[in-house]
Amino acid sequence: MDIPSGLINSAWLWLSWIVYTLTVSYALYTAPWARMRERDSTNIYFGTIVVLLLFWNLKAGILPGQTFHFLGATMMTLMFGWSFAVLAMGVLVLISTFSGNGGWDTYALNAFLLGAIPITFTWLLLRVSQSRLPHNFFIYIFLNAFFAAVLGTILMGSASYGVLWVSEAYTSAELSGGFLPLVIMLAFPEGTLNGIAITIMVVYKPEWVATFYDKLYLYENKNK
Repeated sequence: MDIPSGLINSAWLWLSWIVYTLTVSYALYTAPWARMRERDSTNIYFGTIVVLLLFWNLKAGILPGQTFHFLGATMMTLMFGWSFAVLAMGVLVLISTFSGNGGWDTYALNAFLLGAIPITFTWLLLRVSQSRLPHNFFIYIFLNAFFAAVLGTILMGSASYGVLWVSEAYTSAELSGGFLPLVIMLAFPEGTLNGIAITIMVVYKPEWVATFYDKLYLYENKNK
């Protein structure tokens, strides 16, 4: 969802810039930069951003501010961790805004909604599942990849609904009639694509997925 200029009042825009600036600052501070010096890490990181950018150009929508596309936020989180995922989604929103999707005044709001919200949800769900649930390959795929993407998309859509409604960009009837059903319809394809992508990578290129540990999810279970 890319919110264009003119829909959101200035108070929400200022708040979004403050919150997003703090989020990016924390991501820059906590990012494990040493990982980028590992072999091919930088190429994989920016290559993934380019691939997602291609998917972002495939859009579906009905009205300004109610346009949706594949996010890939969960995949980025599982591949690179919270900090690098937040930075990557910020780059994607920056390129998308430069291309005319969304407005510069709404950049922080779009980056927070499309990136920080689903990324943080995915990261928290991953931490909870790692600490409370069995270390199982299928739990990782279905819960942390598929359902995290589905629920993260719904959470992002709900937050966007709230912003558009509170800002009086659209009425609750307009949002409930077209916006929410579209969010729910696109949440499951989002989960499916994220789940498929992560499954392929952990099978063939597990070193690309920073949050997947062979010894934890595979070998530990074989030895039980």
